[in-house]
Amino acid sequence: MGIVIKQSGWNLAITAAGFVLGALNVLLLATTYLDDEYYGLWGYILSTAFLLFPLMSFGIHNTIVKFYSRYDHKNERDSFLTQMLLWPLVIIIPVFILIYIFYDPIRLYIANRNQITSDFVWSIAIIAVFQAYFEIFYAWTKVHMKTIGGNFLKEVFYRLAATIMLIFLALDWITQVQFIYSLVLIYGLRAFIMKLVAFKTYTPQYQLGKIKASKDLINYSLLMIVAGSVGTALLDLDKFMINDYLIIDNISWYNVAVFIATVIAVPARGMAQIMHPLTAGHFNRGEIKEVEHLYKRSSLNLSIIAGFLVIIIICNVNEFYQLMRPEYRVGIPVVMLIAVVKYAESLLGSNNAILYNSDLYRVTLWLGLLLAVLAILLNMWLIPIYGLMGAAISTCIAYVLYAFAKAFYVYHKLHIHPWTARTSLSILLILTFIAVFYFWDFNWHPVLNIFLKSVLLTIIYVLIIRKLKLSIEINELLRKYMP
Repeated sequence: MGIVIKQSGWNLAITAAGFVLGALNVLLLATTYLDDEYYGLWGYILSTAFLLFPLMSFGIHNTIVKFYSRYDHKNERDSFLTQMLLWPLVIIIPVFILIYIFYDPIRLYIANRNQITSDFVWSIAIIAVFQAYFEIFYAWTKVHMKTIGGNFLKEVFYRLAATIMLIFLALDWITQVQFIYSLVLIYGLRAFIMKLVAFKTYTPQYQLGKIKASKDLINYSLLMIVAGSVGTALLDLDKFMINDYLIIDNISWYNVAVFIATVIAVPARGMAQIMHPLTAGHFNRGEIKEVEHLYKRSSLNLSIIAGFLVIIIICNVNEFYQLMRPEYRVGIPVVMLIAVVKYAESLLGSNNAILYNSDLYRVTLWLGLLLAVLAILLNMWLIPIYGLMGAAISTCIAYVLYAFAKAFYVYHKLHIHPWTARTSLSILLILTFIAVFYFWDFNWHPVLNIFLKSVLLTIIYVLIIRKLKLSIEINELLRKYMP
């Protein structure tokens, strides 16, 4: 776990910094200087682009991670990487042609409920392409165990650029429409910088020679389009479908709630960057015991760290919303439900890395597709009845079912699972903290309440975790910084 802890630590710090910037953008600048409809449009454009990006990437970012370590010779690796850059064009060019031909029907469809979305069809498609190539170049660096630079670009660069553009908006240097169009430039620049980082890490000699197991590469890439679409759909589909049933302002309120809960996923996102290439390497060498060890340790450590964030967020959620306009309070139940989603994701540890880098991905893809269809049907049923709460319920049901179905399938096939008795104890500890501290508040200013309550919760939680000795890695870190 040494390299995992080292790079995960850096990635966690970078991801946390990104979320601090995100909090500045989401909770202060955007809610102050963007009208609710433009804030909702921002969320809609990015969610729709993220739904498209697995298709635009042709699944190549996952293919690189899984297959790169199988090629031992430089010529093979160079030919492999060269073709990985070109394969997405097989999808991108036809999609752009179709958008050009059917531009007006597409505009009418997405503007069915909110006319403001109709002018940004090309922006959505172009951002999806930039996101696709960013992930491809990021995977290029991951296979060389270089994740920190890419993670900085992924988590900090975009949010910092958005902060700058929001400040320009606050100073009346740009309009709200220009801010929305600036997203295209930001994602394009990020993809270009990621390309420079990738080529600095490893510069291939371009060649189009035949690569071994090309049929396996194509099959895997096609299935990864489905896998990526399912994973993204379960997280971004709700915002896309809210646009079909509610006024676009609701997406802005939903965005704030989702952002608050998504902080819980920071540790998992930090660890995932290094877990995928490590797991792929273990599978390619037949080291199933090492895979199981990473599975259990990652689940336990993420359960403890993400669980702490669950406690902080849920126990302070009412104070968070006292700092915003009253209409945003509709998102409080949404925070609770999305928190369950993000914590379930953390409990799985390296489950996704195991599935994407083994031969198990085929069945789970179709399972995921089935649950994505379930999510669509639930959204169609519940959003008209319960509004934002309906979208959150749909996401929670679909994602939690999908998450634990994946864990069951790994257990069924490999006879390994991520949970131990210590994992169960950490869950019990988290539930106890929430039950004890949720209804307990100071009668002061919300910011002071949040600060004091968080400090108190942190001290008690750390002392208990240290006393129980749930995790060797976490206890070693605590001993290092708290002698």
